[in-house]
Amino acid sequence: MEAAQAALYALATSPSVMLSVHDALHMVLSVARRLEPVSVPLHRALGCTLAEDLTAPDPLPPYPASIKDGYAVVASDGPGEYVVVGEARAGDDAANLVVRPGTVSYITTGGELLTYEPQLF
Repeated sequence: MEAAQAALYALATSPSVMLSVHDALHMVLSVARRLEPVSVPLHRALGCTLAEDLTAPDPLPPYPASIKDGYAVVASDGPGEYVVVGEARAGDDAANLVVRPGTVSYITTGGELLTYEPQLF
């Protein structure tokens, strides 16, 4: 390990030595060591990196959500002008919202997709 450190010092102080990315990465990784995990209070964790994956016990949001703003429509209606019967916005409960043939509902990013699986435009 001391040889690698000496080589890194020589490279850092020499203006004329050029290494390939592969060689430079190999040198750095040969002397770098993984730190031991530590526990810190949440309010001191800003800027830290997790030592292992963290998963939520429940999905959030707890429903299938739209990834774009648009309109929930009955796909078989085809193009045309339709009555907007409601809105499904992120955080709102759209459980009572029903889109029937000839109607549409505005849906925002994060809004709940209704159970009939609308096509979004």
